[in-house]
Amino acid sequence: MWKRSSLRLLAAVITVGLAATGCSRPTNSADGGTKARNLVFAYITPETFPYHDGAKKFKELIEQNSGGKFTVQLHPAGQLGNERDINESILDGAVHIGVGAGALAGLAPSVNLLELPFLIKNQDHMQRVIDSPAAAELAKRIKEEGKFEVIDWFSTGDSSIQSVDRPIRTPADLKGLKLRSIENPALADALQTLGANPTPMPFGEVYTGVQTGVVKGATLDWGSVYSLKLHELIKYATTPDVAFLAEPRPVIMSSAFWDSLSDEERKLIDESMAEAAKYEREVFRTKQQEAIDNVVKAGVTLTDIDEKAFDDAVRPAWDKWAKQLKAEQLLEQILAVREG
Repeated sequence: MWKRSSLRLLAAVITVGLAATGCSRPTNSADGGTKARNLVFAYITPETFPYHDGAKKFKELIEQNSGGKFTVQLHPAGQLGNERDINESILDGAVHIGVGAGALAGLAPSVNLLELPFLIKNQDHMQRVIDSPAAAELAKRIKEEGKFEVIDWFSTGDSSIQSVDRPIRTPADLKGLKLRSIENPALADALQTLGANPTPMPFGEVYTGVQTGVVKGATLDWGSVYSLKLHELIKYATTPDVAFLAEPRPVIMSSAFWDSLSDEERKLIDESMAEAAKYEREVFRTKQQEAIDNVVKAGVTLTDIDEKAFDDAVRPAWDKWAKQLKAEQLLEQILAVREG
């Protein structure tokens, strides 16, 4: 509790400090110009992760496109706390932009649908979801439920199932396997449905958790497997041909802050983030393949999985959560664009 409060206080101090130097809402100055509005953009992943590439591109674009009316301060690597801390700081106004993942479902339950294993097959399917009515419906629900504005969608790549001591080919191979999972109830429930033993653990603790045997595997994206050096500890990973998760990640602001902006400011943010998000998704594809190649070179064995067996085994969890969220139609929209 102390840590979370301290991190949120740090974010607030940063924002107050920026405001004190004229970096809040643009206001008229004596010479007829404006003072810049500074946007604090925070995320939990390191600078090697494509979120940072997308955030840097957004900073470059909006500072250029706005003629300096906007500036952006980036805080990668959990500098302002974990995902839950950042989400709460966005609502508090201490942080302006973040990237929603599993913990966002605690504030916007419809996000749970994106965390269901094997539902979104790969990056191509994810892009079709972003381009479909499903994305607009998800954004609407996130705003209604959590008071967050979705300004675009980043990728978090394709994730696999990584294990220390057993290859994963069928759902039966997961029985009793203690896997690190993100903090998300739908994902945990689906892993239990598949027979695994999900263990929520912060991103930054995964390596130590596997190293000490607290967990015997994880479900990270390929870039994180390599950047966290998890390939030093695991022996097996499921093939990249079938993603465990490939969910789009909403780039979020608080609805209150969004509504306080002028039409011109919202347009600048929309256009700059659209280009930055597209860039981030492209970077993810390139970096993901590089990470897969490096993980394989390090000696990790890739195992083919029985895709139909996993789909059949996890389908009850898809249906359960869709019904619970009153999102049966949304589930069908996602499934409808599975094939290109």
